[in-house]
Amino acid sequence: MNGVLAALAIVAALSAVSTAVAGAPDIAAGKALFERQWVAAPSPTHDDEGLGPLYDARSCDACHTGTGPGVVAGGIGAGLLVRLGNSTGGADPVYGAQLQTKALPGIAPEAAVAIVWGIHDGRRTASLHISSLGYGALDSHSYAALRRAPSLAGAAALAAVGDAEILAGAAREHRAGMAGHAAILTDEGQTRLGRFGWKAANPDLAAQIAVALQRDIGLSSARYPAPWGECTNAQAACRELALRSEGAKIEVPDSLRDELVAYVASLPAPVAPDERAPGAAIFSHIGCGDCHAALHAPDGHDIGALTDLLLHDLGPQLDDGIAEGAAKASEWRTAPLWNLADELAAGGLLHDGRARSIAEAVRWHGGEASPARRRFEALGAPERLALERFLLRK
Repeated sequence: MNGVLAALAIVAALSAVSTAVAGAPDIAAGKALFERQWVAAPSPTHDDEGLGPLYDARSCDACHTGTGPGVVAGGIGAGLLVRLGNSTGGADPVYGAQLQTKALPGIAPEAAVAIVWGIHDGRRTASLHISSLGYGALDSHSYAALRRAPSLAGAAALAAVGDAEILAGAAREHRAGMAGHAAILTDEGQTRLGRFGWKAANPDLAAQIAVALQRDIGLSSARYPAPWGECTNAQAACRELALRSEGAKIEVPDSLRDELVAYVASLPAPVAPDERAPGAAIFSHIGCGDCHAALHAPDGHDIGALTDLLLHDLGPQLDDGIAEGAAKASEWRTAPLWNLADELAAGGLLHDGRARSIAEAVRWHGGEASPARRRFEALGAPERLALERFLLRK
């Protein structure tokens, strides 16, 4: 653990020096990029070209509506996407790590996707109906699962939490007999700590934004320089079109990516929970606070996100078959709980929006969270109401 901590400290120090030398990116320009409607190349201005050839959305705010969570009822490309993968962390050999349901003229979309909502044991379920696969069947080991665009509010606060703080939380939980662990990644040849994404597969905002640009919009960056987005070797026509229309240029250079990072980092964090509220004591007593714990900024104040940023096994009911980064298929990064009201207003909770209430979200928790779920289910109506008011910041 000490070796990992030392390596992470060196990386963080080098990153800070690099940022200081580069100067402050333009937040207003980043907002314009976030809202930009990308088009296919060639375009009259060249500034907004690079879309596709395969994509799910034409802009960042198509999914992160108002920088908030994706709207669950909006469908693919309007706040939801289809993640592909297998239990060993690999992508589908033909379709990659994400299904793209839109394409430029002359290229077949990867699939048509319908989201089928149902009810099982009193809980809403989300299942996918995938049809019109444009490039043959999915690999027999591949799984497809729904993912919701998270709210971006408070991302800078999560980015600012020190690696030592997260690792200390993991050590503290292990001493208490818990199995959560930090998402230690090998990222571009360096040891990094993952903290962004539903499974903490990206170490910082720059990495998270780069992968979203590639998979969601089909835009290249220094991190993902291929001009064809996520088109695989099996999708030759897609690659040929990209080379013919766009060449090998980087569509989102680091300077523009940094403007996007600056804009997202400028978004204010949600209001912190009132630790004096009756629901706070209930939250702690039933064990939710063991994982949805307090994390502190470098100046020592609690950022109010209620997450340890660790990976926890939540059991078979939330196992979607897809391992990612350092996370097994049944493991998820502890989700911040500071934006639940907006998430409910946009359609639901959890990684795919399936849960229509806090109680329903808790009922989906298993694995390490099973004891806390049982204690929650034993609460009376007044205690549940107090807990809900605490989490919804009422």
